[in-house]
Amino acid sequence: MKAMISRRELGRLALGALALPATAANKIDSVVHGLQFGLQSYIFTGIGLPQEGILDVVINCMVESRLGECDLYAPLVEPAQFWDRSRAATPQAREELAQWRMSVSLDHFRAVRKRFEDAGIQIYGLSGFPGATEEELSRTFDIAEALGARLITLGVTLSAARRVAPLAGKRGLTVALQGRPDMHPTNPDVISTPENFDAAVALSGSYRIGFDIGDATGGGYDALRFVEAHLERLALIYLKDRRKDRLSVPWGEGDTPIKEVLHLIRDRKAAIRCYIDCDHKTSNRPADVKRSFEYAKAALS
Repeated sequence: MKAMISRRELGRLALGALALPATAANKIDSVVHGLQFGLQSYIFTGIGLPQEGILDVVINCMVESRLGECDLYAPLVEPAQFWDRSRAATPQAREELAQWRMSVSLDHFRAVRKRFEDAGIQIYGLSGFPGATEEELSRTFDIAEALGARLITLGVTLSAARRVAPLAGKRGLTVALQGRPDMHPTNPDVISTPENFDAAVALSGSYRIGFDIGDATGGGYDALRFVEAHLERLALIYLKDRRKDRLSVPWGEGDTPIKEVLHLIRDRKAAIRCYIDCDHKTSNRPADVKRSFEYAKAALS
């Protein structure tokens, strides 16, 4: 059952962000023992928060937790009507959303960028969508650039990765392929196994891997072994704790080797970003984020 948060509680959570001065000081430094930490903002969806005001909640959470980077989940800056997942799955809604993405002024995204930057936060990545056409794909890159993102993270299939590859090379942005880590896949087109990731990332010099070590653990991976074998091809790691039965839990309660992965990246001095992705059931996501970051810092001390 999803924990619901009232509009009054949402306003309380957002209050700190709304009070932030437009001249917030320098970028928040969230480097710990050489590791750059950030936030996967997707974790603020699906927990009962209304779309109105959610960016303020995300920003306030990051300021209070002292996280200076994020991977911005595209629906957070899209119209509220598309948050209704039952409606969003319809062909009509998909067409309406595609039309909105193609027609909305890029100033909308520049304004979002300013809100984050005023709080000392960089939108480093955009969790976007490739779209159904070349024009829609190109627009995703336009939006990422307007947000100031350095990379785009895409959860795409192998066939979609082949389609995206030529444009990725032209636009000069890194594309981190997320896939769906699973050692026993049922769909050969899904980027699931280590071999799938290797084949996909080889399609473009602009491709890297965005790897969710929690999803991987739930999918039967030896996540630590995969990370060690792909240090040069990983752009970022999503830090989530899952049990082997795929259930997400608070950090330290599952089977995901979070500490070991952090130690490996630190000891090898690998240029891999580490983004908090605590997606377990909750009544207070900002507290989960803060607790997870403290866990990571303690693990590295």
